[in-house]
Amino acid sequence: MADRVIYKLTEYNSSTGELKVFYDHVKENLEMQLPTVSEDQEIKEINFNANDMESLCNALNNSDVIEESRKGKL
Repeated sequence: MADRVIYKLTEYNSSTGELKVFYDHVKENLEMQLPTVSEDQEIKEINFNANDMESLCNALNNSDVIEESRKGKL
């Protein structure tokens, strides 16, 4: 099995209602995406089997993915 990790950064702008989503395989790249720290920012760690596309789809759609929440700590 070829286990892999990607990271998902979400940022919600409550004043405009805009939701931004970024993906990267390097967490530090996502941390540098946004110039300010906000409580509406979150990074989640998503684990999947790179040899199984269904595994990736399930991981992306699963709200219970292994999470490293860094709200307000970027």
